[in-house]
Amino acid sequence: MLNAKLFLVLAISSLMVSCHNNKVLFKTVPENLNVEIPEAVIQIGDILDINITSLNSQSTSIFSPTSLGKIGTIRNLEARKLDGYVVDQSGYIDIPIIGRLHVSAMSCSLLADSIKTKSKEYVLNPNVRIKVLNFRVSVLGEVNSPGSYDVINQKISLLELISKAGGLSKAADASRVMILRDFNEKVETRYIDLTTLEFINSDFYYLRQNDEIYVLPDRLSQILDYGSLRYMGWGVTASLVAILNYINS
Repeated sequence: MLNAKLFLVLAISSLMVSCHNNKVLFKTVPENLNVEIPEAVIQIGDILDINITSLNSQSTSIFSPTSLGKIGTIRNLEARKLDGYVVDQSGYIDIPIIGRLHVSAMSCSLLADSIKTKSKEYVLNPNVRIKVLNFRVSVLGEVNSPGSYDVINQKISLLELISKAGGLSKAADASRVMILRDFNEKVETRYIDLTTLEFINSDFYYLRQNDEIYVLPDRLSQILDYGSLRYMGWGVTASLVAILNYINS
């Protein structure tokens, strides 16, 4: 009887360990994947870097009074944020000479075209470049390096963020990844299943600024009270064997 009990304990513990160590992503992978990379959409609270240039640099300096002092210097991200245009609670920014513009829900390229058209009254052949300086996403829960990540190029996929965070932990449930999306003070929640590729064609494959991702623990980790027991592996087995030996002694 004791041998049968020992065998059962070993079998269950073995299953527990194997469940933690196997993370299967993309059970089915189609041959051809065509994913369009979305452009960043401006929202309330964004800090915009708006760079208006032309062959005559003095003619464009009127749009940025401090620009002359920046010529020949390399500014880091935080310094650029101080000079950026903050989208107010009404969705507007105020640009010198051009005036007050409603920019919320516009793409960066659409806003650049609008500013380019308006600045032609003052500048010959202007060029406009716009970036969201505070494009940041966060990942929490069952990843190896949770935290917030700045995205300089304004594009990052969910898989890329998880990779930056060191990948999924052993206790992660790849089929239950929660995304919180705050767009203009409206929060949307979506659960993503990383074991299929269906989410790639959704609006949540590429992340937006301020997205928060939470990787939930698997069911076994929740049963084990989401504590240190999930990492003990064969240590649990030894404890169970000792208890059975004591009971049958």
